[in-house]
Amino acid sequence: MTVTLIIILFALALDRFFPDRGRIRWFAWYEDWVRSVELRFNAGTRGQGVAAVVVVAGPLILGVFVVRYVLSRMSYSLVYIFDILVLYLCLDLYRLARSATAVSESLESGDLLTAASHLEGIVGKTMSEVTESSIAQATVEAVLNQTNTRVMAPLFWFILLGPVAIVLQRIAALLDRLWGHRSPQYAEFGWAAAHLNDLLGWVPARITALSYAIMGSFEDALRCWRRQAGMWSDINSGPLLASGFGAMHMSACEDSEDNEVSDLRVGQTYIVNPADIRRVVALLWRVLLFWLAVALLMAGARLFGVFG
Repeated sequence: MTVTLIIILFALALDRFFPDRGRIRWFAWYEDWVRSVELRFNAGTRGQGVAAVVVVAGPLILGVFVVRYVLSRMSYSLVYIFDILVLYLCLDLYRLARSATAVSESLESGDLLTAASHLEGIVGKTMSEVTESSIAQATVEAVLNQTNTRVMAPLFWFILLGPVAIVLQRIAALLDRLWGHRSPQYAEFGWAAAHLNDLLGWVPARITALSYAIMGSFEDALRCWRRQAGMWSDINSGPLLASGFGAMHMSACEDSEDNEVSDLRVGQTYIVNPADIRRVVALLWRVLLFWLAVALLMAGARLFGVFG
């Protein structure tokens, strides 16, 4: 546990000081290859989607496993360095926080087009509606979702199964973004990618949602999670958004007079503004610091023999 924590701290430090990875788009070549595989495989069936996932994920996963195994035969110091680099490349904490803050600053200065451009860098798609409230709400939703995808899920899988698992998780997130069955073109072909990402994100998403509750308004977050999570079709986005909005007092989750759950969603009862973007970024940092504090306490307890 102590070694794992040290690796995480080094990776976070690298992400802090080199968030742009030297301005090299590390996964650009891989994304281009994924698109080329889709052009060759996508004939509209689930079987082809499964095969495509194996083709694009298999070599990289195998490569990470082989490299780590070879390094382990040479020196465990090299293994630790390799683990730090892999975790650093798969984390995207500071860039996410910086991009969200840039959206807020652009909105505060009245530059909607620049704000929309920064938001596109976060979500990977163009906004259909460019207004202050729509951009602010989309940014808050993106941060709540991607705190899990870019930060909590990578850390969870790294701690549990190491670099191979974290690379698989990031590949699944990428494939879901590119192939997820949200249009007729990917209705069947994207089924495997979407479900793989759902599977790998299921436990981390609920840990993240619980973290929002702990570091925000606990009672409101749990109430919204229980009553509004089903309003989003994505099985992982529902808990994340419902809990996050509740934790920041941005959603009404009270029962109606006939004891039925209110179906009002954030934005209908609360107009999201640029200040809320800064609030959600602050929530992201509180969640990370909370779990780092827990890990430090556990490592300290183990070091001093509390756990034997």
